[in-house]
Amino acid sequence: MANIKTKVILVGIGGVSCSGKTTLAEHLKNILPNSVVVHQDVRDLQPEEMLPTHQGLNTKNWDSPGSIDWVQMVKVLQDVKCTGSIPSDHVSGHDTGDIPIDDNRAVVWKARFEDLERDCLVAANIKVIWVLVEGFMLYWNQDVIRQLDMRIFLRLPEYVLKERREMRDGPLGQATWIDPEGYWDDICYPEYIKKHKNLFENGDVEHGAPRDSEDWVTGLLLIEPEVKEKKVDTMDVVEVCLEKIASHSTVVAVSDRTGY
Repeated sequence: MANIKTKVILVGIGGVSCSGKTTLAEHLKNILPNSVVVHQDVRDLQPEEMLPTHQGLNTKNWDSPGSIDWVQMVKVLQDVKCTGSIPSDHVSGHDTGDIPIDDNRAVVWKARFEDLERDCLVAANIKVIWVLVEGFMLYWNQDVIRQLDMRIFLRLPEYVLKERREMRDGPLGQATWIDPEGYWDDICYPEYIKKHKNLFENGDVEHGAPRDSEDWVTGLLLIEPEVKEKKVDTMDVVEVCLEKIASHSTVVAVSDRTGY
């Protein structure tokens, strides 16, 4: 088909460390056609010598807004928005671990999005590329927020997050990151609360409903995989996101066909 237009849709997936952002992004990538993942990770961090120091623990604060090179992150997202591909110098290694989902349901969703892809081509001569942007500080900087076409947030109870964090030794640069004593309680979780107060009614990050605010974030899809100690199946979380993405895909086809 001649003169096919490309439309790049950026889907933000935010949440605190160990909330399941990377796992969700990778599962969505495996189902969505023409999709890539952009990780907000060490390549967006400032050099260590520029990071603020937490005086009480005498350690660098990797979780403050000042730890992120926002100019670089916005540039990466703008480049991806224009090209539909990740800059070669932003490739990062993330391992989701072995967290399976229902293969039969995944196959059904793949077929549904293949149909939606054909619909976009037929209705509006558009090829949609889905860019899944996951990170622990997606909704703090307005320039970053403005790049995102859809916004998802994962929220879990603090005790679940802390247990996961204590079980995880993650990569930071070329070394293995192990939390200094007290890092979660005194730095990581408090920074998460402070950074996300604007997202929720009454500033209640742990229990509040999303605050639909034109001057901050609109249309935030809040997903809580564990509520009242009842776990939600990983595939259920994936499906909630896919329903939202499918609706957006339909809107893309209609709006571009009609010119609205």
